[in-house]
Parts: sequence; C-alpha cells; structure tokens
Amino acid sequence: MAEFKLTDEEWKKIGQEAARQAIQEAKAAGVPFTYMIGDKVIREYPNGKKVEVTFNEQGQAKETDYAE
Repeated sequence: MAEFKLTDEEWKKIGQEAARQAIQEAKAAGVPFTYMIGDKVIREYPNGKKVEVTFNEQGQAKETDYAE
C-alpha cells in the first residue's frame, strides 16, 4: 500500500481552509469565535465587534475592546 504524505504547505492550506469554514459556520449560527493574534486572545462576535480576552489570577475572563 502506498504511503500518502502532505507537505508542510499543504497542511497549512488545509488548516487555513478549516479555520475559514469554522468561522463562517460560527457567524451563520450567531455565535462568537475566538482566535489568537500573536499572544493575544481575540473574540469576534457575529456583528463584527472584536474584543481582547484576558484572564485574572482566578481564571475569570475579561473582555476589552480590541483595536487593530
């Protein structure tokens, strides 16, 4: 049986497409989605509002407006 291998670039493209599809599905369902930009956790709401999510010592999330 032949072994099938993907290149790093192919894996990257597959991951990017999966992320795009997940974002579209979240927006269609009316729920926010969360991702990272560098070391920042960003939550984007279906209306386009973006917030940065930080966590205190007890693990509680706090949202602040995110400015790109």
